Amino acid sequence: MRCGDIPDGDSLFRQIIHPLSFRGARFAHDRLLRLYYDQADRSLLASLTWERYVPTTKLIHGYGCRLALGMNEAEQAAGRTKQKNRRIYCGAYELKGKAIRALAASEGLHEILSADIVHHVETEEIAHADLRIVLRPGVVSDIEGTKTAILDRLWNACSGPLRHICDCDKDIPEHPSSILSTPPGGEYSDTRSYFFRVWCILRFQVCSWLWRNFRH
Repeated sequence: MRCGDIPDGDSLFRQIIHPLSFRGARFAHDRLLRLYYDQADRSLLASLTWERYVPTTKLIHGYGCRLALGMNEAEQAAGRTKQKNRRIYCGAYELKGKAIRALAASEGLHEILSADIVHHVETEEIAHADLRIVLRPGVVSDIEGTKTAILDRLWNACSGPLRHICDCDKDIPEHPSSILSTPPGGEYSDTRSYFFRVWCILRFQVCSWLWRNFRH
């Protein structure tokens, strides 16, 4: 269900899953997001979570743990139960809405027509949001090269990581969260005032209650 646009100043988070965002024993920042190309409308799509519905680090990480759990259940259903197939949530990186929309005006990315983020409740996750980058018709000849350039810009604009180990992963001796790297944007810092954080949590609780009771 699409629910509307997200303000420029709001934070979005990308949950990092091992091994999807890694190459062997190192974190690969060019896999920060998985950009899917929709040829029908010339758009690149990815998933994020909106801080409005994950206003605390506990909620941010809870989303990530559920995400990895769902992936593991799907792997098991498909008969892939080897340790190498295990999905492990490692933490999250932050991006601002403004930084994402600025892609459309970035030097060297003239192939981008628009970049936006829209709140889109998916699989009962109220915090889910869609990142959608629309490409200009007849301009892009190298989709993979465009993806790489976009991911490089977003990596330079994000902050983090917010590392985490889910309860179900505490048996892992060398948890991959330890090898997440700090982006050029620096460590994540919650700059919200105490009173604004309290307001965000109260707003989240009210919105969640309304969603649970009136979504149908």
